[in-house]
Amino acid sequence: MTPQTGVAAGGLKPLSLKEIILYNMAGISLNLYDTVLMAWVMYFYIPPQNLGRVQYISIAAISVILAGGRILDAVTDPLVGYLSDHSHTRWGRRKPFIFVSLPILFISFILVWVPPVLGNSLWNGVFLAAVLFFYYWSYTGVLIPWFAVLPEMSRKNNERVKIATIGVAVSVIGVLAGGGLSGPLIEGIGAFKMALILGFFGLVCGECSLFGIHERHKPDESETALGFRGFMRVLRQVFADRQVLSFLVMIMLAQMTYQLMLMNVPYYTTLILGRKESDASMLMGQIIIMMALSTPLWYWLLSRFHKRNVFRVILICMSLGFLGCYYIGRFPLFTPYTQAVIIFSVVIIPFGGMFVTVLGIIADITDYDELKFGSRREAVYYGIYGIVRKTGWAFCSLIIAGIFSVFGYSVENPYGVRVVYLVCALVCFLAFLAFIPYKLGDSKEETAVLMNL
Repeated sequence: MTPQTGVAAGGLKPLSLKEIILYNMAGISLNLYDTVLMAWVMYFYIPPQNLGRVQYISIAAISVILAGGRILDAVTDPLVGYLSDHSHTRWGRRKPFIFVSLPILFISFILVWVPPVLGNSLWNGVFLAAVLFFYYWSYTGVLIPWFAVLPEMSRKNNERVKIATIGVAVSVIGVLAGGGLSGPLIEGIGAFKMALILGFFGLVCGECSLFGIHERHKPDESETALGFRGFMRVLRQVFADRQVLSFLVMIMLAQMTYQLMLMNVPYYTTLILGRKESDASMLMGQIIIMMALSTPLWYWLLSRFHKRNVFRVILICMSLGFLGCYYIGRFPLFTPYTQAVIIFSVVIIPFGGMFVTVLGIIADITDYDELKFGSRREAVYYGIYGIVRKTGWAFCSLIIAGIFSVFGYSVENPYGVRVVYLVCALVCFLAFLAFIPYKLGDSKEETAVLMNL
């Protein structure tokens, strides 16, 4: 098959703003669900010591359940991607996965917040593990096919950057709703009702994205052939490439720090800043708004500089920002809460750039793969992106539980809450080092020249 299979003669019709916004509505849903889960599930099941809240399971159990769930979630990503790439229905390769998975995601999301036993119990751990099994599977069923549509919606770098930039701006609504409203809702009406309200909003937004998806690649018979050997062959090809490995190691480390930051914010707000739980949502909401406001900056930078170079600057800025988080409350100026708003904004603005850039880089990698092997395998690459990202997330619960156990997370001794951000700073720097060998171009033509293909 030639690289141009599935492309209509005369090129692809430019996407309208309405189509781009509708496509990105799924980002609202996915970001809402994961922001609430990342920020509050650990705090909900093992609240800070000596605050009078119910603890449902042990700190060891929650770390193992969250880590195991993320590893399972990671393993399913390339499998779902492979199945999506090789499916052929009258509705396309991607839409059926998204349509079926969203209701399951909604139901499993709200069940997370209703543990069966009031108090520390093994049954709560079993229940949470079972619910998260369905949550992670359905989340993958939406995320990977949705991501995989982006490269085939446009072959032009500037339009892909535009889709990703608008995607971050639209998806911020989900992060803002999840991060900004979850705390006050939990405090006011309880965790289950919070999940019901926010979850239904996420379900509606996710289904709306089906109206913006344009599957413009028509697979031939060789691409619809399934088989375990074919799946394993694809994985071997991907992980044998140095360019792909450089990106995967980097993104695993970089996005791991995002989850660590979110998981730590409720503890940081109550133990370091001395504020109420609802203030954690206010803090997240304010810094998320800063991330949204920064998207024009990243669009401008990505229109003028190589994505690989912009990403390296992003990683350094993130590392320095996290280092500043460690010292919040110790500066002579402003209140600790004001310091937190300022310094967390320094961290989150580069994260906005990361979320804009990463999807474009994966699109570049799929073009690189097509140059090498002659077929479009978008979903597999987004699935492998998922496997490394979620493997990093799996380590987060183990890391934060280990830090809390060693350094403390109580009112009397909250030092472990600060140490989390030192670890984040180090991990971001390691991500920068891992990304140094990456050199793919911003278009298929540029990559062909750089890689002698």
